[in-house]
Amino acid sequence: MGSSTKKKKEKQKDFQKPKLKVGKTKAKPSNFTDTSFKSKSIVLHEQLKEDAPDVLERFKHHLSLLTSRTDSQRRDALAYLTGQLSTTPPFNPVGTPTLLSKLLPLMTDATGSVRNQLIKLLRAIPAPEIRSEVEKIMRYIRGAMTHISQEIKDDGLNYLEWLLEVAGDQVVESAGCWVKPLKDFTSILGWTTYIKPKTTGPTPGKGGWTSAPRTTFGAKKYGASYPRQMSVVAKFLECGFKRPEPVPWDAGQWFRNFSHLPTTPDPYGYLGLFAAPRDEDGRMYRDREDRQAVFYRDFYEAFRKGVEEAKKEGGMAGRSAAQLDKALKDGMGDYEDTKRYDENKGLWEGYLM
Repeated sequence: MGSSTKKKKEKQKDFQKPKLKVGKTKAKPSNFTDTSFKSKSIVLHEQLKEDAPDVLERFKHHLSLLTSRTDSQRRDALAYLTGQLSTTPPFNPVGTPTLLSKLLPLMTDATGSVRNQLIKLLRAIPAPEIRSEVEKIMRYIRGAMTHISQEIKDDGLNYLEWLLEVAGDQVVESAGCWVKPLKDFTSILGWTTYIKPKTTGPTPGKGGWTSAPRTTFGAKKYGASYPRQMSVVAKFLECGFKRPEPVPWDAGQWFRNFSHLPTTPDPYGYLGLFAAPRDEDGRMYRDREDRQAVFYRDFYEAFRKGVEEAKKEGGMAGRSAAQLDKALKDGMGDYEDTKRYDENKGLWEGYLM
């Protein structure tokens, strides 16, 4: 009797619904397989074959990935190209002009990791191959320096600092690479209010809030950008005002120079013989005296007042302002129009001396 009752209870267990406690999940069966994971897909413009393509095809393939919509692909492609250019000798089968045409648009890329990898790749390009492309590179650098995003602006300073290191003389001597960058700097520094208005033409209107001096902004997030901008413009002025090294007179070398090929790109471009006439901002200023003259006329007073205001802030801004002040003194101290005669001392003294 007892055994039959026990069997009935065991059979009823199969049809009883277990009572679950509130908040407690149902126990998983022993043969449960977790399928909640997701796999990431990798999309390639052109799938590489498994029969080991040559290095040239791999280089071109990664070069094509620079226009990919995926930021990780653009970053990884830049890393691969950096490795190829870092070899001895550098491997660049497409040439520097073609490579730069793909790289320069990435200066304003929205992803910070892509821009960081780009500057590493630019530093891997040999300096002699950069000097002939300075004018084109500066157009993209100016676009990055004046971008609406502050992060891209800061990276634009990194690009300019790199270019000054590898081709500083060519930068300040190229067409449109002296006056236009100085206008960009006065704009991003907030020193446009210090620029003297032109005596000819319509009367300039009053500036809005964007024309206020940068020292009055007091932004916490981008407070380090202001000293950084003054530091880079000081290096730019040092390249522009650098005195040429004296060359000893050699009559034989003087005559031989007439038969030698020029060592600078477009050596007679400043004459404008075979190009459309340029405006004053787009001209070449290959002589130090010419650069001093246009700087004194259009920017000297703005930089002088801006440096004075920045010095009052102290800290990082004050130290960068002192560096910029030294660049102004060394570069413009011997310019005649910046000097005045002190009757008490009987000497000519510069305004910033």
